[in-house]
Amino acid sequence: MTLTSGPDIRADRSVLPVQRFVWRPMELEPLPAEPSPQLLGRRIAVLGGSEASVDRVMVALRAGGAAPLRLAPPQTGGDAADFYRAVCPIDGIIDLNHERPLSLSESGDWEAQLLQTIELLQQCYPDWRAETGSERLFYLAVTRLDGRHGYAGGRIAQPLGGLWAGLAKGLPREFDTVNIRVLDFPAHRLAIEPLDDEMADVICRELYRWGYFEIGHDAGRRYTLVADRADVPPPSVDLGPGDVVVMSGGGRGIGFELARRLCQRHGCRVIISGTSPLPDPADPIAQLPDRDFREYRDRRLIEAARQHTLRQTRAELSRLERSRRLVARLDAARADGLDLVYHHCDVTDPAQVRALLAAAGPKLAGVIHNAGVDTPVRLPAKSPQAIRHTVGVKVTGLLNLLAALADHPPIRFFSTAGSLAGRWGGMVGQLEYGAANDALSRIGLWAAAEGSDRIPVATMCWPTWERLGIITNYEATLAYMSAMRVEEGLHHWEDEILAGTAGEFTFVGEFGRAWLPSLLRGYHPAADLAGLDRLAARLLFLGTPIRFAAGAMLEIDLDISPDTFPACLDFRVDGSPAVPLSVLLEFMRSLGDWVQPDGVEQRLSGMHDIRIDLTAIGVDDPGARLRATAEGRWGADGAWEVVVRVRRGGVPVARTTLRYGNGIETRTTSADLAIEAESKPARPVRRLQWSGHRMRDLVLDAPAPRPDLPLDELETRLRDAYVRQALDSVRYLTIDSIEYARDSDTEPEVHEIRYGKG
Repeated sequence: MTLTSGPDIRADRSVLPVQRFVWRPMELEPLPAEPSPQLLGRRIAVLGGSEASVDRVMVALRAGGAAPLRLAPPQTGGDAADFYRAVCPIDGIIDLNHERPLSLSESGDWEAQLLQTIELLQQCYPDWRAETGSERLFYLAVTRLDGRHGYAGGRIAQPLGGLWAGLAKGLPREFDTVNIRVLDFPAHRLAIEPLDDEMADVICRELYRWGYFEIGHDAGRRYTLVADRADVPPPSVDLGPGDVVVMSGGGRGIGFELARRLCQRHGCRVIISGTSPLPDPADPIAQLPDRDFREYRDRRLIEAARQHTLRQTRAELSRLERSRRLVARLDAARADGLDLVYHHCDVTDPAQVRALLAAAGPKLAGVIHNAGVDTPVRLPAKSPQAIRHTVGVKVTGLLNLLAALADHPPIRFFSTAGSLAGRWGGMVGQLEYGAANDALSRIGLWAAAEGSDRIPVATMCWPTWERLGIITNYEATLAYMSAMRVEEGLHHWEDEILAGTAGEFTFVGEFGRAWLPSLLRGYHPAADLAGLDRLAARLLFLGTPIRFAAGAMLEIDLDISPDTFPACLDFRVDGSPAVPLSVLLEFMRSLGDWVQPDGVEQRLSGMHDIRIDLTAIGVDDPGARLRATAEGRWGADGAWEVVVRVRRGGVPVARTTLRYGNGIETRTTSADLAIEAESKPARPVRRLQWSGHRMRDLVLDAPAPRPDLPLDELETRLRDAYVRQALDSVRYLTIDSIEYARDSDTEPEVHEIRYGKG
């Protein structure tokens, strides 16, 4: 299904078509032979794993100059709060987590270790949340799949490490400057050996060499994962009358819509399930018409207010309403002639799961694990009960379904409802939800790996469905990624089921602006991602973050040379290559994207009070390192402003104020944008030169970055103004403003370009 125009694409691009991606390992350059010098003196907590693994890691850390600290496992009384009080502060965490073979008979084996990890992170929260330096903090999780994150092509050892991998990828939403690494090593499936000395040394050398989040080491080689667009294979599964499909969950939302679709299009029976029993048909409340039920509900709430039992009464009435809606949906399905039935089942209970599959009888054709819950709250507010529930429904539920299938003949398909929250990290508050979904994918890879007990699990990593599903705040999700139309999602899901695929399949629309600097650097860009050219531009000008505080400030270093920015050869200052003026303006503009008030989508209205020192923009060999800061604030008129300053070796280079929204302009005071005196007087520039009428590409990488400003047109305006003014020498370029038209896609207007000596 290809959707490119018409009503399928909203004007605001909030709902867009998705593309299907599959993952593969990509080899990377090897690590340096020695640990990073930044490891010296770092206080590092080590938890999880076997004692032998912990001992080797701590020896390697000490040899690298770090100060490792051991948190005892929860089974031996290790308490995260007591540990943190005794050793705080800590600079990083190495989490060896679950170093035991997976057993389907012990589906809750992950619980104690995961809760200890989250409790330690909660203890770190005040210190880590306040940190603005981009280098100090880290969380490194070690997994034991196959050394290539489940994509080596053979058997997989321990997939539950996916819980900690998914948790890691969500941490940048809680801590603005935390660095992430998920490090995968191979292990034997039946007996996971402790980490050896070489693995411990690799862990040590990976620290403080940040970049890609997921790194694997296998047979002396280093890998990350990259996504490739791939079409779904042609159908290979027959599904028709007499076949039975069992679904965990499905009483509402996406699951119910998929169940209806399969019944309608294939004539099969679909058994959906849920934790609530159907209401007794003889219950008079269950039979009330909607109007009478609303009156009954209002009477109960009035009575509960008098008796101070509102909380309990609301919960009871909510359960009643859900049950009534479920009955209405089932009645409507039966009226349409669909063989769609409901079975009471708590998917975290192995006995109830076995009963659910038994209800299908000998005609069981496939299983869909759709059950899921999401109750997002910030890390400090997370409770063990909520974590157990969110992770249990996804992970324990999947393990119970896989275990119960041992009593049945081979099935034709097994599909699980995953989420991009697992693959790329979730929204704020979704730590355990992302953890559960990443584990879902990795357990699916484990089950589908070749072997006599192979089960063809296909994990569907979905974006947000358009106003359907368990998402708590639909509007907030759109800042992360565009939503997917329900009909398109159902189409993709049905195609995947009929193709009989196994593996992890990621469905992606267009990324939003809520990506943080660490997140954008954490993944290799997939060439076919929609809007990748804009992501590439953001990444190009991000450089190396030095300090960051979401919604407040960003400080970065950007290295520019003709080798990395060929456009520098198209502009010269006194005969030497220099940063083109439009590129410098785009660089300053791009920094404002990272400094936006939380939860508010801001539209850039203009760049104001621009000043560039032309003597400071040359890029002779070996190039120039620019240090830029962007600081956000609310202006006097209520509009958001970001003040950007660029320096080079302590000398001011450029400045501007970015203004957002539609507020009335208030002139920035000279005190706000005062440029410090130069370290030494600089001679004015005698000649600016431009080559040709069009600059070459910003960089030579593919895809080519797509800047927001029209660089060629802007550079032409700046060149023409220089020629018109015909000065014998200049020092500064000033521009009153570059203004974006309101509610229009027209090019920005440039006002008052001046070259001068002061």
